[in-house]
Amino acid sequence: MVSSHQGNLAEIAAGEAALEYGTSDTVRDMGATLIEDHQALDEDLTAAAADFGVELPGEPTAEQQATLEDVLSHQGESFDTAWIASQIEAHQMSLAATETQIASGSEPAAIELAEAAAPVIQGHLDHLMELSSGTPDQVPSGLAAAGPPMLLGVSMITLGLFAGAGSLMFFIRRRRHEA
Repeated sequence: MVSSHQGNLAEIAAGEAALEYGTSDTVRDMGATLIEDHQALDEDLTAAAADFGVELPGEPTAEQQATLEDVLSHQGESFDTAWIASQIEAHQMSLAATETQIASGSEPAAIELAEAAAPVIQGHLDHLMELSSGTPDQVPSGLAAAGPPMLLGVSMITLGLFAGAGSLMFFIRRRRHEA
């Protein structure tokens, strides 16, 4: 739950960045969608966490923040390209973690949250993939699109999602044994 919550916070922050710095209407519109959808997902997750007594952090992970900072270092079309690439990676990782929770989770409430989130995440990913096909591979001024440093941040996000899912499963099992 912790990693999913931090993922939602990261997506909300990314959406806000798209609204402020995106140069295309499609990136800004996608940013608004991320804010709305991830706030709704996070409301449900926060309520479930409270039911289980799970304390949630108030900000994304350091890695998620670093990834967004890297995206924010770009300007103009380069920002749009880097933003879309980072969001594709983040949503691919999030979808994989969500599908793992659905397939192997042991707590019905967590599985239900994952089942509700999966189509939202998939919808975002599909839309982002469509956006990426319309985003140029090269940008003015010779600035390259997002590269390997961003992939490291996304990999760390994925690792955090899997660690969070494992922690949730451990917490739930431990809580059952104590009852």
